[in-house]
Amino acid sequence: MKVRVEISARHLHLSRKDIDKLFTKDYQLKKLKNISQPQQYASQETLAVIGSKNSLQKIRIVGPERKDTQLELSLSDCFYLGIKPVLRLSGNHKNTPGIIIKNKGKKIRIKEGVIVAQRHLHISKEEALKYKLKNKQKVKAIIKGKRGGLLDNIVIRIGNFKTRLHLDTDEANAFNIKNGSEVELKI
Repeated sequence: MKVRVEISARHLHLSRKDIDKLFTKDYQLKKLKNISQPQQYASQETLAVIGSKNSLQKIRIVGPERKDTQLELSLSDCFYLGIKPVLRLSGNHKNTPGIIIKNKGKKIRIKEGVIVAQRHLHISKEEALKYKLKNKQKVKAIIKGKRGGLLDNIVIRIGNFKTRLHLDTDEANAFNIKNGSEVELKI
């Protein structure tokens, strides 16, 4: 099965409570553009994050708002910021590091929610049935090319999704994969 790769750069998901604190009460994020997964978008707004060693500016917010605030980084970002990297599926924040998030003169400290997103495949219920895939099942992908190889431990995420393999920038760069490339999924 061939699947399209999307490279997920560092980004933030914000809770309603944290949007109110970082902007103003009832502030609505402004859509910059839709992203591939239904109802999700890159917002016009960006924020800074401050770690124990360094900070990163212009971190894009991905909307809509979430139940909990989450910052998704690459391993390289974590090392640069001085954060111990924790590999997790999106939404699993238990025992993850926190960070300071800043918007001009306003800032908050989240106690947890900083993750390195585990590589995963978003897939629709229909396609999952067709290929006999189960939620949270792990599969592999074969990467062809001069820096080719095998990607292990890709977690299946079934839902109202377009089928896309999500890798972070470190993973994509290691295999010289470009956004929109196709890889062979090994089930």
